Amino acid sequence: MFIRRFACTVASISLFVMLFSGCMSIKPQAVDAETFFKNQELTNPSSLYGRAYDGRFARFFQTTFDDIEALMLIDLADDPVYKAIEVQKFLLAGTETWAVITERKDGRIDYYYENPDLMDEKRQASVSTLLSQPYFHRTTLHAWMEVVERGLDVRASFIDWENRLIELAVTENRNDSKPTAMLAPVSVHAENPTSFPMVFLDDFNMVAKKGTRLEVWIDKQKRQAVSFPIIVEGIQVYYSRYASDVVVADILSAGKRVVQSEPLAENTPSVTGGNATYHLAWESGYPEIKQVQFTHHDSSVTLDFAPALPDVRHLKADQTVEGRFILSVNSVHGVIGGAYTVASTDGRLHLMLHPLTSWQPPFMGKKWVSTFHHTADFEHHGTDLLVDARWQRL
Repeated sequence: MFIRRFACTVASISLFVMLFSGCMSIKPQAVDAETFFKNQELTNPSSLYGRAYDGRFARFFQTTFDDIEALMLIDLADDPVYKAIEVQKFLLAGTETWAVITERKDGRIDYYYENPDLMDEKRQASVSTLLSQPYFHRTTLHAWMEVVERGLDVRASFIDWENRLIELAVTENRNDSKPTAMLAPVSVHAENPTSFPMVFLDDFNMVAKKGTRLEVWIDKQKRQAVSFPIIVEGIQVYYSRYASDVVVADILSAGKRVVQSEPLAENTPSVTGGNATYHLAWESGYPEIKQVQFTHHDSSVTLDFAPALPDVRHLKADQTVEGRFILSVNSVHGVIGGAYTVASTDGRLHLMLHPLTSWQPPFMGKKWVSTFHHTADFEHHGTDLLVDARWQRL
C-alpha cells in the first residue's frame, strides 16, 4: 500500500513545520466552508443528464488508511552515534504493535520492528525508497505509549544491531497542555505519487521540560535530549514531540479498475460500501455526491462537494461542471480546500480534482498541496464504469 511508505517518515519529514511550531500559530482549520463555498450551488440542473436514471450507482472513490496510531520523537544532544530516536505505535487487527526508527549522525537509518505483518515485502521496498535505503531489523521491542491528562507517558527498550541496549522513558507532569493539529508536509518530496498521501497529526504537542522525567540510556550511558530554544505557549520544552492521534490516508488511489454499479432506489439518502459512505442529493432526479466519508478505526476523512458531484454515468455529451471541495479530518473541518471539474467530452468522462490551499508556514513558498492534481477518466463498461485514475505533480 503506497501510503504506508509515508507512515515511517511522519516525524522526520515534518520537522520543518515542527521546528517553527513554537513561534507561530498553527491553524489546522485552513478553510472556512461558508466562505469557500460562497456562491456555489448545492446541486446541478437536470438538463445535464441525457437519459433517465437507470436505478444504479457506482462507488468509484478509493481511499485507504495506514494503521499507525501515535508517534514520539526525541532528538539527542550528546550521543556520539545517534541523532534521534522515534517510537511509533500501530494497531494491527486490534493488537498494538511497535516500530522504532533510529537516525545516526553518519546518516544511517535503522528501522526496528517486531510484528512481521507490519513489514511485508512491498512495504519494505517502499520504505527503502523514501528513507534512502534504511536497514531493517526484526527484533524484540518492549514499548508503551499513551497521552493521559498530565501529558505523554512513553517507554521503549530494544537492542540495536551493534548489540547496544537502548532504553528511553518520558513521563510528563503538566497541567498546561495545549495540543494542536497539523497537516504534515510529508508529500513535498513525492515526485510520482500514486495517491495524495495525507498525514494529519492530531493532538500534536512538544514535551514540556518542567515536571517531566525524560531519560535516554544508550549502552548504559545516560544521554540528554535537545532543548528547544524557543518558548512554546509560555513554557520551555525539549525538541521532542509527539502526536497521540495520527491519521495517515492514501487519498483517492490511482490505477485502472472496473467499478461495478449497484442497484440503488431513488431518493436513497446514503450508501455505504467498504470504508466509504456516500451522502447523496437527488434534487435533479439523479444520485449526486454531496459528501463521501472514509473511516478507519476511530478516524475519518471527509470530502464535501459544492455543487454535489454529478452522476457521471448519466451525463450527456459536452457538459462541464465546475465546483469546489473541502477535505476534513476527524473533527477538524476545512483542512484542505480545492476545486473540481467534471466534463463529458470526446465521448469520454473526466473528473479532475485540484487541492488549492491548506495551512503551512508562510515562509515555505508555494502551497505544497496545490502541486498535486488528480485526474480520473471513465468509460462505460456495460452498466459498470472503467476507471483510470492518476495523480501528478504540477
